[in-house]
Amino acid sequence: MTKLDVIRLSQDLIRIPSYSGVNREIISFLSGILQNLGFACDMLEFDGDDSYPVNNLHAVFNPKNSNRILYFAGHTDVVKEGDLALWKYDPFSATISDGKIFGRGAADMKCAIAAFVSAVFEFLAQNKNPDFGIGFLITNDEENDSINGTRKILEWMEKQDKKISHCLVGEPTNPQKFGEMIKVGRRGSISFKVKIIGKQGHVAYPENALNPITILINLLKILKDHKFDEGTKFFDPGNLEITAISSQNLGGNVTPNEAWAEFNVRFNDAHTSQSIIDLVDYACKKTVGLGAKYELSNRASGDAFLSEPKFLAPIVVNAVEKICGIKPALSTSGGTSDARFIKDYAEVVEIGMINKTAHKIDEFSEVNEVKQLQQTYLEILKIF
Repeated sequence: MTKLDVIRLSQDLIRIPSYSGVNREIISFLSGILQNLGFACDMLEFDGDDSYPVNNLHAVFNPKNSNRILYFAGHTDVVKEGDLALWKYDPFSATISDGKIFGRGAADMKCAIAAFVSAVFEFLAQNKNPDFGIGFLITNDEENDSINGTRKILEWMEKQDKKISHCLVGEPTNPQKFGEMIKVGRRGSISFKVKIIGKQGHVAYPENALNPITILINLLKILKDHKFDEGTKFFDPGNLEITAISSQNLGGNVTPNEAWAEFNVRFNDAHTSQSIIDLVDYACKKTVGLGAKYELSNRASGDAFLSEPKFLAPIVVNAVEKICGIKPALSTSGGTSDARFIKDYAEVVEIGMINKTAHKIDEFSEVNEVKQLQQTYLEILKIF
């Protein structure tokens, strides 16, 4: 057999519910396929650092012990499916209808994993002894903490002297149709929570109270109106979005003692995580004023990064052009991904499915586009 059906494999993966953490079924399933292809597989379980345990897969095929190794990185974990009654088909049935494969993870990113495994299967059937290595770096922790997943696999690889020179990440990268966009970097991201502590009182006597909601609204307006920058060569301007606002509900005639909000800042390479944190803290100090207090906490997902388009990116562009007949844009838009860890070890490019249904009810991928992705990965292997 020289081919592994990419659609059937996509369905097999979607049918395994795999939330963040430990899911030995899906990791073992992939390990079994790769072992049969001659890959040396390590199933790695990491825990600690105030996060849950995670199992991961490292696999490598390197017959000539080359330092030039193309890895595919991805995640098997998916977000929760939400209200099942709202789904047209069971989210883990992998139903194919109207030329689409439906299910949780179809876009983000089990079809991409299936496409790469299938492409490698076909490539190795035609090239028994390639002059470069092929690797897989698969985690079951990308959608949540991202602590005991990709980052720790890379640290383990470094300690084990396992090389990685180039890496494809299968995150969904296309807004509307396959082939229109690949990612060569990502913006940085920091989530903040700010709490304002004022003074509770009667609404009829504001002079005797200190309304934390008023202070919070003023602070959020200042932060939202702030112009971070004009954008840089590969990045859009920085942006802040408020995601939650709340306070004590003590009655319609009572000023609360506390109010809080959550917001996220996406920033480009004109900033660092620390410079964004310092800016927000400065705005709090200047806005809260006398009498009130504030508490500010943050969680940084990573700084902005750009993986300079050197060797791998042109190969990906050429492969997409050959398979799809269009030239993909090089972009840094969208959310964060595990590429933020990989860029410290290798040139990294992200190319995957369409992102418009990722995390949504009735998530799907077009069957013909899954096949195009598989053929694109195969072409990348051939050019590489």
